[in-house]
Amino acid sequence: MEDREKESPLAEIVGEGSTGEDVEAGPTTGGGPAETADAAKLKEQLAYLAAEFENFRKRVARERESQAAFWNEKLLRAILPFLDNLERAMGQEGTSAAALLSGVRMTHDQFLLELRKFGLEQLPAQGGTFDPSLHEAIASVPASGKSGGTILAEARKGYLLHGRLLRPAQVTVAAAPPEDGGGDAPAGSGERP
Repeated sequence: MEDREKESPLAEIVGEGSTGEDVEAGPTTGGGPAETADAAKLKEQLAYLAAEFENFRKRVARERESQAAFWNEKLLRAILPFLDNLERAMGQEGTSAAALLSGVRMTHDQFLLELRKFGLEQLPAQGGTFDPSLHEAIASVPASGKSGGTILAEARKGYLLHGRLLRPAQVTVAAAPPEDGGGDAPAGSGERP
């Protein structure tokens, strides 16, 4: 009876995870040398994989830091020639204003052409119709001969980056002409006919 009491709790524990075939056998005591060697090999593989994953995680973190530090390198390399041209222009003493302005315009055009390679586009605004998703109205001016919402002047250019708005254009818009409703006085104002 004493033997049965000792096996009972153990048989319950072993029996929970098994089908009941080996309940009486009791716990295994480490198995043979082949099972121990397999377990050691699996532990070694697990340790190797854990170390490999940790190295991978550190490598990815280093690459991200490097990309963050140098993400704009390509753009900056494209801008450097324009900086050189502007420095040359500033170093030209005795040059006429017209020649200097011509050089600055050429540098500006070259700069815009290079930025287009990076997906930057200017928003055409002057003479167009006001679109609140692309333009920012800074003034509304009555203009004869222009319909309401026509862009009269552009204070700051707007830009798209790969088709998405980067910066809205700041514009002056023609005001809509006042509607003639049969008189200037509002209805019920007390004026007599």
